[in-house]
Amino acid sequence: MEDKKEKIAQVAQFMTLKKSDLVDAWVTKKSVAQILSKYGIDPKSFSSDIGLKIIEYFVKVLRQEAKVGRCPIMDKFVELMFEKRIRIDEVFLICMGFRWALFSQIAAHWKLGKEDIWIVEVLFELFDQNLSGVLRHFDELLANERLQKQKEENMKEHIRRLQKILDIQEQAIFKVRKNRLFLGNRAFYEMVGTAGLEEFRQRYPDLWSFIAKVDCFESLFEEKNYDEWLKKSIRERDGKCDIELFDHRSGRDAKIEMTILPMEERETEDYIIVMHDLTEHRQQLASMKRMVYTDALTQVPNRRKFMEIMTRFLKQCKAEKRTFFLLLLDIHNLTEINEVHGRDTGDLILKRFAKKMMGLLDEKSLFARIDGDRFALVTESMDSKGATRVANKILNQLHSIYYRKDEHIKGNVAIVSCQMDDDIAAMLSRGDRLIQRIIEKGSDTIMDDALLVEEDRKIKAAAEAFFDHCRTLYETRQPLEIVNYFLEVPIDSKAQIVKMIGDSIWVKLRHVAVHVLQRGSEVYIKTEKKPYFKAVVEDLDKEKFRVRLGNFTPVAHSPLDRGKVSVRLIPSIEAILRKGVIQLPVEIETISVDTVEIFMIHISELDEGNDIEITTTLRWNERNEDITLYGHITKANRSGPNVRIVVELENRKTVEDVLTPFVAYRQLEIIKELKESMFLP
Repeated sequence: MEDKKEKIAQVAQFMTLKKSDLVDAWVTKKSVAQILSKYGIDPKSFSSDIGLKIIEYFVKVLRQEAKVGRCPIMDKFVELMFEKRIRIDEVFLICMGFRWALFSQIAAHWKLGKEDIWIVEVLFELFDQNLSGVLRHFDELLANERLQKQKEENMKEHIRRLQKILDIQEQAIFKVRKNRLFLGNRAFYEMVGTAGLEEFRQRYPDLWSFIAKVDCFESLFEEKNYDEWLKKSIRERDGKCDIELFDHRSGRDAKIEMTILPMEERETEDYIIVMHDLTEHRQQLASMKRMVYTDALTQVPNRRKFMEIMTRFLKQCKAEKRTFFLLLLDIHNLTEINEVHGRDTGDLILKRFAKKMMGLLDEKSLFARIDGDRFALVTESMDSKGATRVANKILNQLHSIYYRKDEHIKGNVAIVSCQMDDDIAAMLSRGDRLIQRIIEKGSDTIMDDALLVEEDRKIKAAAEAFFDHCRTLYETRQPLEIVNYFLEVPIDSKAQIVKMIGDSIWVKLRHVAVHVLQRGSEVYIKTEKKPYFKAVVEDLDKEKFRVRLGNFTPVAHSPLDRGKVSVRLIPSIEAILRKGVIQLPVEIETISVDTVEIFMIHISELDEGNDIEITTTLRWNERNEDITLYGHITKANRSGPNVRIVVELENRKTVEDVLTPFVAYRQLEIIKELKESMFLP
């Protein structure tokens, strides 16, 4: 083993000494030189800015000073290739040129025997892993570029379609964004005497200068305080304002009723303006309102209408001290259906479902499409049992729609009750959390928010009690027990509270604790009784050892519950996990004498409670110990195809003889690393 390490060290030293020769051989290789020349890349700049640094990175990997995979210089290389619009096959040839240069230099200066073939295999493996990262990053850049182009094309198509819709309207209609004309229909441009958007902007640099007189809030208009004029017209006159202008269609002065419609609740500078002669019938305005309040695809009420009705329901709820129920439906896997079967299939599903639901409900209910694959149902007459019955009807309607012969549509229904302190955002947020829980449990079912409401109540009560406790400590100048972690090793601080502002607390910590923190870091706070609290670092002053903490959250389980000290392994240790006949490679990331945290590719056969074995080799202080650990899975966190599991270990002799000294040695290494980073003796 030591001989191999020495050989690798010699290869790293050779690459360091010969890096200039390596780069020269690389960039002068015929295929590489032709590509660089083709795209106008200076070989000298490429050598100094990228080539030498890539070789230095490979040397660091060989010396175990850097991890294999994508690194900043490799990303810089890929981004240069992408910027120059180099084809992916040419990127591959450039990478192959580096490999050729490396092995030709080794062959020219080293005599490798059969016993040294493993060196070539190590270098091949290293190169292949990095090549994979290069090509993957290049592919990601291409995919992002395609996505951006698609978004731009979608926006252009959206504007084109909207223009067509507006042009068929007889009323003059235009859209304003931040006091600038965004688009108008044909009737509007004819009314103001211009041929289109560009000519309008040239003739009327001040958007509203085509208006001669207004009948509401004239002083604001004359002062050109247009934003407040629009807001006040909406707030106090329901968006109605009579104006006078010269109508180029009839060649005379005209009195026009203008209706201002804000596009979204929070977009105060984004409006649709509808203008029509006061002699015209009011039904034309009603038609425009229906367009604004209706989802174009499904012809059911849209999010705007939903928000208005919800606002009224909430007001009634609080005034009458009663509740109502909001049902949120999330159609399962609609994105995947669109990708596999085409967007037309997805659109047809949405339209069929909306039609079925509109035929099912009475006039007292509002059913709306509030997002791409999400619908909402709200009614004044539902109680808890009624909400559950309706939720089942919704799922039944969804299950009756088939997108393949043997595959029907599935969905998740969240039943959200209105609480006295709720606003719309709180109810929608609770619905999102419910749907996420349904998805985690397998989808295609119904869940109400009773448990969430109770959890939120307990969290709020715990938070209030915690802040009361902090105020007492602040007033009596008693310390707050705070623990943060450096590579899983705890750093305790008897923190002094120096300031409390709103939901944030400034504390003074130990020098070593502040040293390893940064904005966004998490710390844990011990309290007299559980739950303990987690907080996030919002700001810090390292010179005064002060940290501002916020986002305080009670936690049922935290690192504070550990019985033994854990240590982070950098790099992680490769191991083999066994469960019965199943055997698969894993990586150990964190370890203590009683627990192990493992990263792996998820397989369905592993679950919490399973008994497993872990075989690995621990190396420390010139010791190499093969060890098999026994335990059971206590926690599994899944993210896509990956999973991190926590294993509680059995207390066997191997733990005491091997694992205990290994963890102790690694802990001393971490503490030494921390001291060195602080320039402490």
